[in-house]
Amino acid sequence: MSYAEPTDVGPAYGGDLAVNASDKTKVLTLLDAALAEGRITPAEHAERTQAANQAQTFDDLVPLTRDLVVVPGPALTPTWSSAPVGPDTGPEMIVAIFSGAARKGVWQPRRNLSVLTLFGGAELDLTQAVFTDNVCEINVFCLFGGIEITVPDGTTVRNECMAVFGGSDTKTMPPTPGAPTVIVKGFIGFGGVEVRGLSKKQRKRRDCGS
Repeated sequence: MSYAEPTDVGPAYGGDLAVNASDKTKVLTLLDAALAEGRITPAEHAERTQAANQAQTFDDLVPLTRDLVVVPGPALTPTWSSAPVGPDTGPEMIVAIFSGAARKGVWQPRRNLSVLTLFGGAELDLTQAVFTDNVCEINVFCLFGGIEITVPDGTTVRNECMAVFGGSDTKTMPPTPGAPTVIVKGFIGFGGVEVRGLSKKQRKRRDCGS
């Protein structure tokens, strides 16, 4: 079987970078899990395993697992408060493939955010965000990457992520009545999602007004 050249990787995304033994091991582990779950046949497993062992760049590795994980589509619109719906309240997609993405400072997060990281990382800082609604739902798909979300003090956080060979952690202050609610859900494979509150340094800067 020949695997098509990825159209969303390539040199522009770092796909021509050389892989190391650790990168290959992660892919091999995912292939073993797919075989055990019946998502690929023993013949497909053997062929992909051989291709992974012979891989030289990330362009060689990505096609071997592309069909084993499903990138979530736009989530169903949840029930929001009575806040008026403006033209900028539709879903927003943040993508980091072999790269990084960040949203910080004063910005307006959509009610429905989708974050995709593939061999990359994303940082969402909501501490100065202007929320359009009291609820913000963040749908994540994190494969061989990481997502860091910083929320304001008092935020109610619901972490509903499913992790396979990965992790999801929440470290925030106790919720305050009337503060926004952030819901984080989605899939994590060989990566991590961390939701945290302000650090001591950030809190000191805030209190000093700088």
